[in-house]
Amino acid sequence: MEVPDITNYEGSAPPPAKGEAGRGFENTNPLLTLPLAGEGTGQPKSRKRRFAFFGLVAGLAAIVVISFGIAGRPPSDFVPETVVVIPGNASTKSAGDILVKNHIIRSSSIFQAIIQTILGDRPVIAGQFQFDKPVSVLKAAQIVTGGSFGRTQIKLTIPEGSSNADISKIVLKQIPDFNEKTFLKNSGPFQGNLFPETYLVFKTITPDELIARMRQEFDKKISALKSDISASRHDQEDLVNMAAILEKEAKNSSDAARIAGILWHRIAIGMPLQVDAAPVTYKEKGFPKVPIGNPGVAMINAAIHPVSSDYLYYLYDKKGVIHYAKTYAGHQANIEKYLR
Repeated sequence: MEVPDITNYEGSAPPPAKGEAGRGFENTNPLLTLPLAGEGTGQPKSRKRRFAFFGLVAGLAAIVVISFGIAGRPPSDFVPETVVVIPGNASTKSAGDILVKNHIIRSSSIFQAIIQTILGDRPVIAGQFQFDKPVSVLKAAQIVTGGSFGRTQIKLTIPEGSSNADISKIVLKQIPDFNEKTFLKNSGPFQGNLFPETYLVFKTITPDELIARMRQEFDKKISALKSDISASRHDQEDLVNMAAILEKEAKNSSDAARIAGILWHRIAIGMPLQVDAAPVTYKEKGFPKVPIGNPGVAMINAAIHPVSSDYLYYLYDKKGVIHYAKTYAGHQANIEKYLR
């Protein structure tokens, strides 16, 4: 019987017998005792830690979503038809604070975050925004950055020559709660300088806002006439006063230029203006202390560019045709001929 040679083996165990290779063999070589993949590496604990981390993230995300949802809802004390004024150059933060104060949104911080992330950091737009019904904070952000004022503008048509009192009555017909008393008080010094025009306004417009709007339009129109005003050798105040009278005295712009020539002539010779539109001019020389109305561009131009003549008197007959006279006697004759 052959004795196996065991001198080439390490350890105490003999090599396997022939025909029994791999059976009952105990590996005592440390290089051959590395754990198999997934065995004894601590992976079950690592997997548990990963699951715990993802669970925490998901939980936090859920909290954020829930919080955002709650803060994103409109406040319970929202009042329908609330009008919010966003001033010029308002920051995103100040606009958000204004919306919170007016019970449109709950959170200024979320409002800012939405604008900076979802809406591309668009600037807020100045103006008056009306909120008829509750909206989410996202919708509120879209409204104030998109200029969707939520209201329908109305047309206010102010005819040429209207006095401030006329203007207030026109406004009251369309805006019943317009403060007429405040308008008349604050606009008094500016009669003559409120430009007659068709304006698109919101029903929430205040007296001072309307006054400012009409004065701004007047300044814009007058600025285009500055060189002509300078060449006329009359100051702007007198030209506006004359134009206001022409609005009442003349039936069209061509007649207005000739009537302006007559009235400037009367002033030049020291004669009272004596116009029916302003009874005070029968007693006092010169213009009324305040223009009798607010003239338009056509009559301002007629005052700037009068047609000179030797006439001192004029009248319209019953058909609206104008007749002139050089003397008072001629004027009386025209009265008898065309108005009796």
